Amino acid sequence: MGEDWEEKTANPIPLGGIVIHLKFNPETQLKVNRILKRSVEFALNNPNSSYNFVKTYAQELDDEVIKKHIGLYVNNFTVNLGETGKNAVKILFERAKEKEIITTVPEDIFVL
Repeated sequence: MGEDWEEKTANPIPLGGIVIHLKFNPETQLKVNRILKRSVEFALNNPNSSYNFVKTYAQELDDEVIKKHIGLYVNNFTVNLGETGKNAVKILFERAKEKEIITTVPEDIFVL
């Protein structure tokens, strides 16, 4: 699926998202954003820090597979999507609308 996505869109595949409800005030939203960003930065700087946790719950126990799995979620796109990552998310929403999975594409997907 990832290869097909990248081939057709020339963008990385959006594997997940971190969201916060807009009912929270901007100060709280920014605080949560800072905490999550620091957590991912820690994981990037300490690549073995989550290894034992992931291995405990992994279906595949091969070390290389576990490291690749961690790398799918702990990477520079997780710290900052940049324009490339934002474009990938927008394409995902547009495709979901085309397939009638959602009715509208939100205008303000990226608040922070």
